[in-house]
Amino acid sequence: MYLAPVKQLTGILFLTLHLLAFTECRQLLRVPYLLKHFQQHQSKEPGMNLASFIKLHYGSPLTVTDDFKQDQQLPFRSVDCSLQITTVYVYEPVPLSVNFPVTAPAIRFHHFNETNKPQFAAISVFQPPRSSGII
Repeated sequence: MYLAPVKQLTGILFLTLHLLAFTECRQLLRVPYLLKHFQQHQSKEPGMNLASFIKLHYGSPLTVTDDFKQDQQLPFRSVDCSLQITTVYVYEPVPLSVNFPVTAPAIRFHHFNETNKPQFAAISVFQPPRSSGII
């Protein structure tokens, strides 16, 4: 009865551990640092809003300023988890060479049609009626 919530919590725990270890979701843990850094910029420039802060740090080209080390600590500024699984299939056609024999094969095959009947048809039990020639 109490096993279902334990399984659910265990699943959530393992999913969270997987997302934090193998994806860029760990960057979400840096969001409090983003807010702290935004407050520092806002104390220096009181007219700065969140949109201009985001544009300054994420929308403009990378510039080295006096707080560059602090800027690099912001979330999604750099890629920490560089796990990449790539499957590459390269198809190279293999040249195929077939060597045909120069001479004709030793075995001869006969094609039987109405003009070239096999000889065993003459001694068959089931034959069409023949005239005896006596009239």
